[in-house]
Amino acid sequence: MTGHADAVAGTAVIGGGIAGAAVAYYLARGGAEDVVIFERDQLASGVTAASFSGVRQQFSTPMEIELSKRGLRFWKTCEAQFDSPCPFHQVGYLFLTGKPELLAKFDEAARLQAALGAGPVHMLDPDGVVDVAPYLSAEGLAGGCYTPEDGRVTATDGVAALAKGARELGVQVRTHWPVDSIERVPGGFVLTGQAGQARARTVVVAAGIWSPQLLTPLGFALDVYPMKLHYALTGPALTGTVVPLIVDFDTGFCVEREGPGLAVTMLLPELPPGYGQREMLDDWYQAATVRAPGLVDLGISHLLTATADGVTDGHPNAGQLDEDLWVIAGFAGHGAMHGPPVAELLARQILGDPDPDIDISALNPLRARDQHGAEEWMVAQKRG
Repeated sequence: MTGHADAVAGTAVIGGGIAGAAVAYYLARGGAEDVVIFERDQLASGVTAASFSGVRQQFSTPMEIELSKRGLRFWKTCEAQFDSPCPFHQVGYLFLTGKPELLAKFDEAARLQAALGAGPVHMLDPDGVVDVAPYLSAEGLAGGCYTPEDGRVTATDGVAALAKGARELGVQVRTHWPVDSIERVPGGFVLTGQAGQARARTVVVAAGIWSPQLLTPLGFALDVYPMKLHYALTGPALTGTVVPLIVDFDTGFCVEREGPGLAVTMLLPELPPGYGQREMLDDWYQAATVRAPGLVDLGISHLLTATADGVTDGHPNAGQLDEDLWVIAGFAGHGAMHGPPVAELLARQILGDPDPDIDISALNPLRARDQHGAEEWMVAQKRG
């Protein structure tokens, strides 16, 4: 449905990516009426469209591990639950390091994952790494951590499934309806954009990297920033071979399957000035000569750039900002796996029925960043 002026909503969800579609679905499933998604373009056309869409359980804090368990369950049952194509590719996740001290941290995290019911998770010596991925080199490796039941999805499949489920529950979806401003008025809010104005009693901002510009005029400084990623797609490679999603934490070297070829990138905490696609590819080939010499002759078919919604401490923002004003944004590249479970937990809070088994106060968007608890350090990127 395309947008038009003078729309009216009980709850307006701003943003039609994985988080917005999920929170709209779970609100409607929980009994909310007159839920409307306002999407600036097409559903899943923003941050979600560019997602690598890995789904893993390898995290270092109880919160992220629980979200990962729930996210994995969502994706493995999505197709049957919504009767919508949503294949899960169980290829596994493999983290690498040549640093013994970092391998010890992997092991500590693996023990916590196992204690909390995640996994199975396997600590591997260098030869074990090569057994899992024979195209890697054991030279210089201290070892790795491997979760064979993890894998990858196509995040836009999940958005389509959630939107289908939401529509069946009465949710309206207004695409090409960008929201440029939110104004509080008696009884709710007025949303203004090129398509006109809309009124809503409750607003949930799920607009990814665009969330801060909507919330700053209302007095809220949201910890979400654009996190740029350059990556490349190769021609056909490793035909007939299972390729886990591989990340080397020493360099940021990353490989995953994409169709008949591979998607490759360097996952860096911050891109240096002037660091573009070519610089990324040069660094990737340099890292590949050490970690995966058999891949250095791959042909590149496309160079691409994507943007994720970064967050300082590794935890997403999900919670209440003000009366009838909520936010879900800032997944640090983990929106595909954590968006659906966080959205379900947030929807339950909005409906006054919080999940009794998990406390999401650590995700409070108004939290003090140095007082909320443990930082999630297993963000897949170069460490040091």
